[in-house]
Amino acid sequence: MFNLQKYMSKLGMTHQIDIIPDLKLLRELQYRHVMHIPFENLDIMDGLPLSMNPDILFNKIIEGRRGGVCYELNGLFHNLLKALGFSVSMAACTVKQEEGWFIDGTHAVNIVHLPGGDYLVDVGFGGRSPRVPVPLNGEWTEDWDGKWRIRPYTEEQDRFVLEKETPGEWEMLYQLDREPRLLEDFKAVFDMTQYGHESKFNKIRVAMIQTEQGRVTLSGNSLTRVNGEMKSKEDVEPERIGQVLCELFHIEWKE
Repeated sequence: MFNLQKYMSKLGMTHQIDIIPDLKLLRELQYRHVMHIPFENLDIMDGLPLSMNPDILFNKIIEGRRGGVCYELNGLFHNLLKALGFSVSMAACTVKQEEGWFIDGTHAVNIVHLPGGDYLVDVGFGGRSPRVPVPLNGEWTEDWDGKWRIRPYTEEQDRFVLEKETPGEWEMLYQLDREPRLLEDFKAVFDMTQYGHESKFNKIRVAMIQTEQGRVTLSGNSLTRVNGEMKSKEDVEPERIGQVLCELFHIEWKE
């Protein structure tokens, strides 16, 4: 069952805080979430069905020291934001890939409505998740990894794109459809992510988490660490996978 105190403790927020649903608190929640709770598809790869049930999500991720895919992570974070008094809805996004756009509406995010405006908040995009709320009014915001912005997508009506600044240009990460959604609206693409041949997440084991100045990614048996400008890569022996998941991703998992 959802327990606010346990959730906040998982995020390392055990100090006394003023629970005021404002931008300051939202920034801290998002920042801590992407560094304490990983994106991972271990259940999918183990053939274990995922659930959108709020209690099951809480038991898996918070009680069970796990992560999840975007629907699980942003779905659970949605419940936290509502419990803290935020006005929040979900929205569907379409991810940009090297070969073009992926299947429409297959990424789930949160839109938080504050007195000063609306913000995209995404804790389920793995190592590429922004650590800060991104305003929907077109203004850019910044974290350790660079600048982020949302602008209208000129090629489709009523669509927006999340962009990240890379040297010399802005890179599109995904399209955003601002129509309010509920988590259950993603049921078909949630099932596709687990079982569909189009899914990338039922092919190889993946875990991703952010760190103070970088990110760590496990893809199959390949471990990549990014720390500022430094990047390293190594192969992990199969018998060490559980240890690596525990030490680097805060995941309790046994093969």
